Amino acid sequence: MNNNKNTTNLIITGVGGQGNVLAARLLASALLAEALEVTVGDVYGLTQRGGSVASHVRWRSQDPLPPLVPRGSLDILVAFEPLEALRVLTQYGNKNTAAIVNTTPVMPIGVQTGRFQYPSLKELQQGLDLLTGTLVMVEATSIVQHLKNQQVLNMVMLGALAGSGITGIKKDTFTKVLSSLVPPKFVDINLQAFEMGVKEVC
Repeated sequence: MNNNKNTTNLIITGVGGQGNVLAARLLASALLAEALEVTVGDVYGLTQRGGSVASHVRWRSQDPLPPLVPRGSLDILVAFEPLEALRVLTQYGNKNTAAIVNTTPVMPIGVQTGRFQYPSLKELQQGLDLLTGTLVMVEATSIVQHLKNQQVLNMVMLGALAGSGITGIKKDTFTKVLSSLVPPKFVDINLQAFEMGVKEVC
């Protein structure tokens, strides 16, 4: 946790279409339910679908905060894609940053066309280790494949965040907020994904 009035700085990152903006909104709602002051800011890459997306979530017990995390001040990173994790950590991370990272890459267009080479997971993990104090790698994509629903990756990663205990937010708060904000016909599959994410890190 940052020493600035007990502020906590978190970024959820991934690529467009992975649902990290919704995950940030759900996290912010859970924080509000715990009577905390929360601000959220979203930063998009060149294209919304397939481009980089980073949602900044900042909170403390009182007084509102500017929406974006100051460079080098990141307490918690939740990354839906490992190369995006590395990108964010080089700008915002520090030796105490805790990171929860999905192991499965999403290949950028440049890699798909053969112009660039994507690093191996081993190389990425070595880089992530150097840039964090705590690193948790999560097989989130395997879970959504098991559930046969790619749309719930964000809930698996939120579950991993809740299960880690890093935020101090009660798991029940997450599930209540999720149940109230997700359309009723999608609540069950999202809760299932969330619970599987929790188990992944417990």
